[in-house]
Order: sequence, then structure tokens, then C-alpha cells
Amino acid sequence: MIAEIEKLVQSIEKSEIYNDYIKINEPAKIEYKNQMYTIHSFVMGTSEPQAPTFLLVGGVHGLERIGAQLCSIYLKHLVDRIVWDGALRDVLKKIRIVFVPLLNPVGYTHYTRCNGNGVDLMRNAPIESIEKVPFLLGGHRFSNRLPWYRGIENQIEIENQVLIKIFNENCIQSECLVALDLHSGFGLKDQLWFPHSYTKTPFLHLPHLHALTTLFEKTYPYHIYKIEPQSHVYHIHGDIWDYLYLNFKMKNSKVFIPLTLEMGSWNWIKKNPLQLFMSKAGLFNPIKDHRKRRTLRRHHLLLDFIMHALLSHSSWTDLDKSLHYKHESLAHERWY
Repeated sequence: MIAEIEKLVQSIEKSEIYNDYIKINEPAKIEYKNQMYTIHSFVMGTSEPQAPTFLLVGGVHGLERIGAQLCSIYLKHLVDRIVWDGALRDVLKKIRIVFVPLLNPVGYTHYTRCNGNGVDLMRNAPIESIEKVPFLLGGHRFSNRLPWYRGIENQIEIENQVLIKIFNENCIQSECLVALDLHSGFGLKDQLWFPHSYTKTPFLHLPHLHALTTLFEKTYPYHIYKIEPQSHVYHIHGDIWDYLYLNFKMKNSKVFIPLTLEMGSWNWIKKNPLQLFMSKAGLFNPIKDHRKRRTLRRHHLLLDFIMHALLSHSSWTDLDKSLHYKHESLAHERWY
């Protein structure tokens, strides 16, 4: 995976055709056991700060390898299309797509959920749940020998510092922002979760999320996703997306929809129980090649939809008072 990203970087840097469309950054290098690991970010499209923006993040948990692979594959898909697809080049003049395909390269390389310090990056942000959280699972500070360790109080791990930096540089001024964090390992069905993790209270942009969901379900009535608030499943301390959302809300009156795609690994295990004993990653990823290939292609429809929904975001963000109230009421009826 790391080699594939490096190969893609070299391919982009060698060809002048990408100069107007893609900017590659290396916001951090992490040292672990005398080796250096690079976090890459790819900024594709317009440099206009207020442009609609799509932020894709993979590899937060090193064991959930399929998320990093999906992010990387979709990045390469768009990179390859830039060469010949004039329509995509026109789209990229109006929107921005930011990729962080592998936020936790140490965890990915060493088959661990956590980073090199034993910290779960999804429980590391300085935000406390106001609801009861599951023991250990909700985040704790007992020991980094246990899963779901939050890290030292008020110390943000370098990987999350990188994500915050990328967010502030590329997303914070956007007039419409959708983030998609790619994970796996929960449930029999692929799920799209939206805020919050720290409270049952609906998030500010719930009407816009409902309008976007309605648009998606009308366009693709046979989609595969279960869409619901994260708080319906469990609450946690330290959710980085809750933290970024609250900071965005304080600084910006525009629309921000943070989503988590939780690919349902229980279905892969149901079809192939032996994979639990075949690999450290067997609990979180498809092991058989045909299932992996199917997973890597089945979500492109969703990713393309979000890209085009951002291009035409006024159709679901410019809600007058009556439409705002309608979508808010329908969202509460559906999810709360």
C-alpha cells in the first residue's frame, strides 16, 4: 500500500499534465523503530478557498486496511481519468477533492489498530462524551497495552495534528464541505454514520444531511447503505470528526457534513469464517480476492455522487425557511 502511494506520487510528478490539477504534500514524517513513515495528502482541483470541498480519509485504524485501499484506489481512478476526461477536468475547476489515503502508516504497516504510540486516533481528540460510553470501547486512559487507548490527556497525536492541519488549510473556508472517513469492522451491512459521537443531540446541519440523503435515495433507490447517527450505535470520547465539526461550526456559517463509511466486515466473516484465523486483518477486511475486488468497486457510485452533489450543492444547501423546517422535521421523524 505504501509502495503503491509512492508509485502514484512519482507518476504524478513525472507528468506535466497534472500540474494544474493535483498538488502533493508530505505534511509529516513519523519515526518508528528506526524507520520513517510518510503521510501524504493530495489536493485535487481548484485552489479557491471557498470552493466546495470533498475530504476523503483512509487508514485511521491500521487494521482496517480496506478503507485505506479504497481511498487510494479512488484517488488513482481520478488521476487516471484526468488524462482523458474533459468533463472531470471541468468539474475540478469548480470543486476541490482532498485525499489523505493513509493517515496511520505505522499501524497499517505493523497490522495494529493504533498508531506507534499505542493510541487509537479516533479517540484521541480533546473532546469528552456527555453520554455514557461503553467500557474500554468508548475510549480510556488506563494503558496503551489495551485497545481504544486515548493517549495522554490534552496531547494530540501527530497523525491527528496532520489531519487538523490539512483540514484548516484546505477545508475550513469552504462554502460546502463533505468529509468521508473510510473504516471497516462493524455489522453485516455497510453503514454511513453522521455526527455526533459524544452526544445524542442532533447536529446543526441535520436538515442539509436529510436533503442530501433524500437526493441520494431518489437517485439510487436500491443503494446498499444503512444511514444513521453514530450515536445510535455507541458513544465515544475523543472523536476527531466531532472535534473538527465543532471547530468548523465556530469559525464558519457554511455547511459541513462529516460522514463515516463503516464497511460491514461481519458479512465477510459470515461467508468465510476461516479468515479469522488466516490473518491479523481477518476481522476487519475481505480476505478472498473476489470479495476485496467487489468491495473496492462497489463504493465508487457513492463517491461519484458526493463529488457531483458538491458541484451542485445549492440544490440541497440553499434551503428556505419552509424547506429547512420540512427536512428538519422529517430527519427527526426518521432518526430521532
